[in-house]
Amino acid sequence: MNSFFTFIAICLFLPAILFSQNSYKKDSVYIHHSDKRPHIYQDDSTFSILFNASNTFYTAKDLRINNFLTKYGYTPQQIIPVGINLEIAAIPFNTKMMYSLKAGTIISRQDIITSNFTLGAYRRIFETKKIWILAGAGLGKHGDRIALNGNVPPDIDSLAHQYEKILSLHRTGFLAEPAVRFFWYPIQTKKFQLGLFATAAYDFAFNTQWKLGYYNQNGQFTSFKRIRRPTNVQTEHELGWALSDGISFCFKFD
Repeated sequence: MNSFFTFIAICLFLPAILFSQNSYKKDSVYIHHSDKRPHIYQDDSTFSILFNASNTFYTAKDLRINNFLTKYGYTPQQIIPVGINLEIAAIPFNTKMMYSLKAGTIISRQDIITSNFTLGAYRRIFETKKIWILAGAGLGKHGDRIALNGNVPPDIDSLAHQYEKILSLHRTGFLAEPAVRFFWYPIQTKKFQLGLFATAAYDFAFNTQWKLGYYNQNGQFTSFKRIRRPTNVQTEHELGWALSDGISFCFKFD
């Protein structure tokens, strides 16, 4: 599985890097009409760091796990779950590419704890002094956890007594997220921009099977200890829209 993730990451980022080099030659050079010599386009010659915070509305859901949660008295996934995301991104010198690292979780009331981590590459396809529109994709990892601290099937209940632990269901999966992103920076100085952004993405969360186990505290770290016993808890892949809006802080460096 790790080699598969590595292959996918290479497929995403290698073309992006090559594309960014081509964009440098095409987008960051112009000809001055008086002397016909190339000049660097100054607006593209800074290195930028972005800090983005947003809330996201999801339409994807797993109906099978929702049926399990409803049957045993847990709170299933909401109709439109709401999450929060924190992101750090960079725009290298002389390029229209933006590379990002994003982490997020669901904050809606539900008995599933969800986390997402993605690496993204996006290219500016339209820009003015205050507006950017980017297109690209993120790749990463999706994870879900359910603490079985209420009613459970008899076979799981017997294991809980055997291990004298609160058992949990845990799954992970590969996440792909093609997206279009819109940034608007009404407040600008030479070294800083403050603005708003919105993202329209489509999530492909390819989940693994639910694993049964418990979380063991070892000092300040907690690790999942799997119980290698098959369960009848079914899972399915989650596909759907992820619509975000938030605030963006952009710092420029010469």
